[in-house]
Amino acid sequence: MKIRYIVLILVILGVGWFQYDQYQPNRNRENAEKVRLGMTSKEVLHFMGQPDKKSNLFASRVDADTTYQYRAPFASSDGIYISFDKQGRVIHIANE
Repeated sequence: MKIRYIVLILVILGVGWFQYDQYQPNRNRENAEKVRLGMTSKEVLHFMGQPDKKSNLFASRVDADTTYQYRAPFASSDGIYISFDKQGRVIHIANE
């Protein structure tokens, strides 16, 4: 009987963790729809929050200075990428 309770608690914790882990990527997708070309990095941070990673990922393809990467929802693309030019303005949004 004691083992059943332990298993039940572990299952509940596992489901709860999975739901929590998916909350932020879903919110990222919704917030990314508000981002527009020409916005400043400060405006993007207001909508999206701090990025999971900053890099120059698309530098050669879109002449970007910096790219912010955010997690995408489960079974979605590999991420949400927002690229900025040297003046800190959005020049590319990839959230497919």
